[in-house]
Amino acid sequence: MQTCRGCSLNRLPEVKRFVMDDAPHFERLEVKFITGAPPELILLGNGDKELERIPLSNLSRQECNDLVKSKGFIRRNDKEEF
Repeated sequence: MQTCRGCSLNRLPEVKRFVMDDAPHFERLEVKFITGAPPELILLGNGDKELERIPLSNLSRQECNDLVKSKGFIRRNDKEEF
């Protein structure tokens, strides 16, 4: 996924909480901070070919979590890491 770290993300508190607090806990989900980029989930296939780009701006934190789970991303159990 990609997003701007500040400007647009600060206007989207639900999406910001997902990006900063939830996204790091999903396996194979990488967050890239790109200045001026709107928050989007970008699905890549073989050879990093872009398959789908889904805007997150209109979603709640829960909807963002549900979306990444529906796309096959698995949330790591933090307790298992210790």
